[in-house]
Amino acid sequence: MPVSGFELPERYHHDRLQLLVQGPHTLFTYWEVSNRKRWLCSQHFACDYGALPKALRVYDVTALYFNGHNANGFRELGTALEASSWYIHGVQAGTTYMADFGISTPEGQFVPLLRSNAVMTPRDSIAGWGAPLVSTVPEVREPGVIHTDIRPHDFENFNAYSNCMK
Repeated sequence: MPVSGFELPERYHHDRLQLLVQGPHTLFTYWEVSNRKRWLCSQHFACDYGALPKALRVYDVTALYFNGHNANGFRELGTALEASSWYIHGVQAGTTYMADFGISTPEGQFVPLLRSNAVMTPRDSIAGWGAPLVSTVPEVREPGVIHTDIRPHDFENFNAYSNCMK
């Protein structure tokens, strides 16, 4: 029985950028920039936040511990001024991605405002016999070298506990 008069809020007033996999060659992302961050941007750039050009920067972070500067590659996509979600087509299968949402200055500099979670696109072909199903970080591939501290990269938000009941 539906609850009458209930409507979802238009905004939640939280800074958030979420990246989702739609298929081997397509990602979907949605975001929200809080009023506080919008105000800070408008004060810093001395203009209305709505007038600032927005962009998504999509990073290939496959087999990396991404620090913001060491991506395998990236591409920048301009978005509509008031968009809050975007489809990203033409990504590679079997690749790990992260994204930043930000402002493009008139000088062409990208200023990130939000960073997403990491996602891995599925393969678009059958894995070869004996091929690893998931790529590994370079530290693991070095034979005979023992590393004491390898930080997780793909499963930062992995939760081993489930709240599902049978």
